[in-house]
Amino acid sequence: MSGAPSLAELREQGLLAHDTAVATVVERLGLPGSADHVRVLDAAVAGGLRFDVLPARGFDIGRTEFAGLPLGWVSPVADARPLDRPAGNAWIDRFTGGLVATCGLLHIGGEEGGNPLHGDIGHRPASNIRVEPARGRSLARLSADIDAASVFGPSVRLERTITSGLREDGAAFLRIADRAVNTGAVPVPVRILYHVNLGAPAVLPGTRVAVEAGRHVFRQPVAEVPEWSRMPDPTSVITEAVVLHDEPARSHDGWSSCTVSGGRLEVEVSWRADTLPYLHQWILPTRGRWALGIEPSSHPMFGADVAPADDALTPGDDRKFELAVAVRDAA
Repeated sequence: MSGAPSLAELREQGLLAHDTAVATVVERLGLPGSADHVRVLDAAVAGGLRFDVLPARGFDIGRTEFAGLPLGWVSPVADARPLDRPAGNAWIDRFTGGLVATCGLLHIGGEEGGNPLHGDIGHRPASNIRVEPARGRSLARLSADIDAASVFGPSVRLERTITSGLREDGAAFLRIADRAVNTGAVPVPVRILYHVNLGAPAVLPGTRVAVEAGRHVFRQPVAEVPEWSRMPDPTSVITEAVVLHDEPARSHDGWSSCTVSGGRLEVEVSWRADTLPYLHQWILPTRGRWALGIEPSSHPMFGADVAPADDALTPGDDRKFELAVAVRDAA
């Protein structure tokens, strides 16, 4: 296929009659036959990714496919409705998976000090939703604001732009650019973690996970997961392993990355390292639950550095975070 024109080039040459041949964003309501009637934005780039954007769930990325194959992990939880007020460990009760589940903005990690597991940003509705026309390009771009505001407490707005298309090397990509803004009157300790969830066929027993870092620390030993760099054989034991990759290596342009290879698809997850200096890895080896999570974050969820740092966002100030996922067929 070397030298063959791209769909965008065919559009430019007048050989395709409409932009919808190269990129579309279609609105629908939930999943047919289910109790989920929440609004979904179904985005697709020809030759690239097809993915759901969830306005009711923090403008996160739900079901995702590449070349007809599932890329994002789908959990056994069918109830995708957002929680009115997440508390305790209720986050996990509505964890439907999807390619990207955002955690924060005031807390990440386990329930602590009245803060619920992984915060509540993923259960807040998006507003000011914009969809940019493809205009002949193999590109889909969607934007929205997610407000976490309170009358007698902190207020933060997350301004999100999702872009998906094809790189020059032919890999399909999805990129999230977030800007957290303190819209309140008091300093805010912003915390964010991107839960990038991958499943079969991208992740299989023996799939390799590669990331350069200063150290790789298991939260606790898990017999069913003897090493972090290779996915284990599936087990009937319900268990999980969490690994902290401290001080991931940075490229010359200030990004860190992790590659997942050995399944049907090759996946690269990369992120802006100055505001996301930590990487967590989640391994769920249980049959019927099988998943791998790659989780860049602003702060660690465990270890000596888990105590809040003195880096609160002052009123009117902002902080930018960026995450990208690129995928190609391993064949």
